[in-house]
Amino acid sequence: MDAERWKAEQAAAIEKAEAEGVWQENAAEAAVWTKDLKKPKSDLVVQELNNQEPISVTQQFVGNTQFHEQVISSFRKEAGLPSKEDINAPLLLGQGILSTRKLSWKVIRNAIINGIFSLALVYAISAYFTVKPAHPFQAFNTLSSSSLETCSWKTLQSHVSLLDVPAISRKEFLSRQAKLAAALDAAGVDAFIAEPSASTSYYANVSSSFELSERPFLVLISKDGEFSYLAPKFELGRIAGLEMVYESKNVYEWKEEEVPYEVLKRETGFKKVMLDEHVRYMIAAGLEEAGVEVVGMSKEVQQLRAVKTEGELAILRGINEFTLELVRSLQKCIKIGVTQEAVFDAAEALFSRAGVGEGYWAIVLFGEQAANPHGGSLGKTLGVGEFVLIDIGSKLYDYGSDVTRTVLPADGTVSKYLWEVWQVVHASQSAAISLMKVNETCSDVDAASRAVITNAGSGEFFTHRLGHGLGLEMHEHPYLNGANAEKLKAGEVVTNEPGIYVTTEQAKNLGRDVGYGVRLEDPILVTEDGGVPLTGSRAKSPYEP
Repeated sequence: MDAERWKAEQAAAIEKAEAEGVWQENAAEAAVWTKDLKKPKSDLVVQELNNQEPISVTQQFVGNTQFHEQVISSFRKEAGLPSKEDINAPLLLGQGILSTRKLSWKVIRNAIINGIFSLALVYAISAYFTVKPAHPFQAFNTLSSSSLETCSWKTLQSHVSLLDVPAISRKEFLSRQAKLAAALDAAGVDAFIAEPSASTSYYANVSSSFELSERPFLVLISKDGEFSYLAPKFELGRIAGLEMVYESKNVYEWKEEEVPYEVLKRETGFKKVMLDEHVRYMIAAGLEEAGVEVVGMSKEVQQLRAVKTEGELAILRGINEFTLELVRSLQKCIKIGVTQEAVFDAAEALFSRAGVGEGYWAIVLFGEQAANPHGGSLGKTLGVGEFVLIDIGSKLYDYGSDVTRTVLPADGTVSKYLWEVWQVVHASQSAAISLMKVNETCSDVDAASRAVITNAGSGEFFTHRLGHGLGLEMHEHPYLNGANAEKLKAGEVVTNEPGIYVTTEQAKNLGRDVGYGVRLEDPILVTEDGGVPLTGSRAKSPYEP
């Protein structure tokens, strides 16, 4: 190969190496581009080589920057190529000047990549020194609702079988109607009247989710056990599609130009009726104006729903045990740095995944937020030293769950003082459950629970009643408070939910920096021997809900 041809090829190789950004990337690649240095070189190159100390090929082109720049320049000059200074001439953007030389697209690409990388590095360094996490672990432990759901489902999915219980049978619905008819006859009234509500769900499977309007749709059960309903004529088709349960039925329709209450009196002949406790005032007023006497729901009729059947207890046990297992699965996965919204959304997704998402509700509170029993604001992130209060429920066949736990994540801790507050609330719940038996009054059960918290010096911070009935309604009879002398009956289900709630302002008066709240809640079945948790078991500690 003659010298001129060799120089041209070598110059082209060097230009290609620089354009592709591989020049000087590492010694091995440099050696590839310089392996032919023993071949004839230009006089200038030979002169430069003779003036240098003996060095290796790699050192020539990697270790000695000044020398290899001279070699490159010589090749460029003899090959008639533009100098490196010309190629790398800056773009004078501010003056609108752009070099007219054609630059390799690979050179431009590498420049852009390097620029982007530099900007990203500057941004990351700036963010590190200017954005401070709310607590030491927030940046590492922030959980999305989807990741929290995925983590929790691994534990929860084995408990979905708890929901495999039968719905209320047709036989039981008809039995309920017969018991109601007997109570109406004993009360001396002609019929029981209800709008879509928990009562119609209980007696006829007409869900309370049926929307109410100014046009009355009334379910009627007479003292003779006859089932009927009054409805607008144009709504008859839609109402007929409801899965109502009855032995036989009568349908009373009213037209838009008619007064519905006058139609009811004319068609039924009722003179005196008992109204469900949820009936709106306009219904009562309309009936009275039509000449029908109305009376409120009697305690005897009220008790029909309060005392649960075995079928109802099976449903309540299933949905409440599952709800507790859901809380336990969440507790295992919650980390410091999680948000309220992530916990709320994950719980909703878990209920839905199990097929019982309709009816879901929850209160999720962190730290001092729990000083307000039912919370308020959202957007808080769980910090170090804070409890998580989860009050949660959903529905199975319209029967609800209502479970509360105050927990700590696996990586969380609280002060000794807060730990002792949790223990006081737990002891208060224990005192109440032992009295949840037949013939104990609601007020006495409330007092037993309250005494434990009072004796611990926090009586003023137990700010609500002990509990309420649970069934087709989240809050129903009986109510456990100091003013209710009603005696408990076997088969009733009531919640047992003592709590201590201290605002930040109150906490400072106690020598504490911030407020706090602790509540524990289980639905309890009243028996002859004492209360039985329908959650299956009670909390053992903030780590074992």
